[in-house]
Amino acid sequence: MAERPTVAVIGLGPLGLVTLKNLVEQDLDATGFEKSDVVGGLWNFRDDDQTSVLENTPTYPEARHIQQYLCDYADHFALGPRMRLGTEVVGVEHDEKSGTWKLEMQKGHVRSTARFDKLVFATGISKLPHAPKIEGLDGFGGQIMHSSGYKRPASLKDKSVLIVGFSNSAADTATTLVGRAKHVYISRRHDSFVISRYIDGKPFDHGFNHRKGLIFRTLQSTLPSLADTMMRKFLTQTHIKGCPDVPPDMDLATAPLPSRKPPIISDSLVPEILAGNVTLVRGIKKVSGPKTVVLEDGKQIDVEAIVFCTGYQADYSLAGPFDPTLEQSAAWTSAAGSSSRALPRLYRNIFSLKLPQSLAFMGAIAFPFPAFPLYDLASMALAQVWSGQFRLPPQAALVAQVDEQHKWLTSLAAEGTVIPGWVKGDEWVAWADEAAGADVAGHLGYGLRGWSFWARHRALCNILMDGIPSPHLYRMFETGRRRTWDGALDETVRINTPMSKE
Repeated sequence: MAERPTVAVIGLGPLGLVTLKNLVEQDLDATGFEKSDVVGGLWNFRDDDQTSVLENTPTYPEARHIQQYLCDYADHFALGPRMRLGTEVVGVEHDEKSGTWKLEMQKGHVRSTARFDKLVFATGISKLPHAPKIEGLDGFGGQIMHSSGYKRPASLKDKSVLIVGFSNSAADTATTLVGRAKHVYISRRHDSFVISRYIDGKPFDHGFNHRKGLIFRTLQSTLPSLADTMMRKFLTQTHIKGCPDVPPDMDLATAPLPSRKPPIISDSLVPEILAGNVTLVRGIKKVSGPKTVVLEDGKQIDVEAIVFCTGYQADYSLAGPFDPTLEQSAAWTSAAGSSSRALPRLYRNIFSLKLPQSLAFMGAIAFPFPAFPLYDLASMALAQVWSGQFRLPPQAALVAQVDEQHKWLTSLAAEGTVIPGWVKGDEWVAWADEAAGADVAGHLGYGLRGWSFWARHRALCNILMDGIPSPHLYRMFETGRRRTWDGALDETVRINTPMSKE
């Protein structure tokens, strides 16, 4: 009997954990490496400058609950023996003769090496803090930091703080500083939709369902202008429902759509702006003195600290010559909307073009879809390919798909900022559903099989199409491929029962 292929997974945050679990589930001999002493990635709060949540980041569940969930996930699926915590992968080398990957690892002061047949980078995109170049910044006399280094508001107590960027991290940083900092400014080049977590008394994400997602993703590919118009109308209405009093200097008509900038999710940002505790200002033109910042509209403000909430860049440098961002087209780099960010050349934003059967990268996929289920589906597809249950197309087709994806993104970048990992949702979900062997499209599509399923299971079909979206859906239908979960149906009905009683 042939030995099982060995797989190394670098990173054990949400991406790495779900990838490790799905690879093991397909009988691949996978091992995960995490430089921290605990699983969870950035969900594990840290005092140092390594990126993590804030100590009290407001989310539906608190940050500590997410961290505990990830630990429970690892325990439930018995991943402990396959995890190497406190072990940093410091070197990666591909042996062309054997086709294996040699990993150099460090645990404390001890270095070691190991070989694997396949390799997954699951370090995510929040790797390298990104900050724009600002004229005169080196002459600023106050405190400068990136949001990755901001952990507690006490570090900026009684200071006038300028937050650069209009993002979720900017909202979290600004609202935690209210009542502690002397004053809080947010500098932004573009406005943003700000969505409350609860709309009409219900969690915001309960307003989505499979049917709406299917229709919208189809429109996105067939009638993109109409899809954009519908998305803008939806986000504007949702913003106003949660925050009826829009600040006078916030223009929702020009706020970027999610393909260019994710909306801000916050219950407290707009009220703090309206109360005068947080002041919106335009983008920074330059720093003209030890405390003075000149804005694009000519106004000047004096601040004692600058916090960059301007995102991150993915770092694949550990992959060496197999770094998927090494080759960049002139059209992309010259497009204003690329914002100096690299575009990874990955088939379906997962597989290396150079070694698709042994090298993959998780974390480079973006479109309106819940993050945890997205990477469960992506890693299911990866596991099916690497276990021989689903075949990738020929090399020429892999390259053609990436070229077409990059051509489309470059056209978007010519019009404004765009997220490098953005994909056409309907195409990606259709591919991943087939590759993973979930067969959701077959059961809930508008083809003959979909109508047949509806005719035989009308009540269930309506729950799956119109109920609260749940990741259980992708573990429901038996196809002889990825593993199903016997409780998927009952759990889906259970979480939708309260809705049916309203």
